[in-house]
Amino acid sequence: MGQAEFFDSIAKEWDDIIEVNEYKINILLSKLNIKDNTNILDVGTGTGVLIPFIKQLNPNGNITGIDISKEMINIASEKFKDINKLSFKLVNVENGITNGEYDKIILYSMFPHLQNRTSTIKSLVHNNLKDGGQLMIAHSNSREFLNNMHKEKNEVVREDRLICVKSQKNLFEEAGLNVVEAFENDDIYYLVINKN
Repeated sequence: MGQAEFFDSIAKEWDDIIEVNEYKINILLSKLNIKDNTNILDVGTGTGVLIPFIKQLNPNGNITGIDISKEMINIASEKFKDINKLSFKLVNVENGITNGEYDKIILYSMFPHLQNRTSTIKSLVHNNLKDGGQLMIAHSNSREFLNNMHKEKNEVVREDRLICVKSQKNLFEEAGLNVVEAFENDDIYYLVINKN
């Protein structure tokens, strides 16, 4: 079973499984200073957990949610079918053919599932982020919590781990990316990359 099949298999239960902590999500999104009329890409959108939060900050902007799981996309599309300027697409972000240019790119609760993390992020920044734009990797749980949770889950995600945020920052900087924020504590984990 690959990742797409695994996430397809749990899509119907996803909204019951996950914890949506509005306080933490709003703190994370505040790091991006999202204004209205912004073009935003939500990578690994799943069932669209972030969509209501992004839409509240950006009521008139375009939001595109992409995911590797067809079932997740189907659920998100149905849940948010009445929201304007919102689209969902079945895309494997690692295959390098993500279309469009965006002001903000957000990877919420999905970064450890990337197989080629640095090259994928570098590709998104260079190919899909507008000049002056920002990409954020964000988790509303601690690294320890997420790593332990993945270890206990299906073998498909068992090795999907976050590393120390400072080490992750160093890897990105060695790849030529401009990391402007990197932070973790017992509640959240995030990095912000600017495209100059």
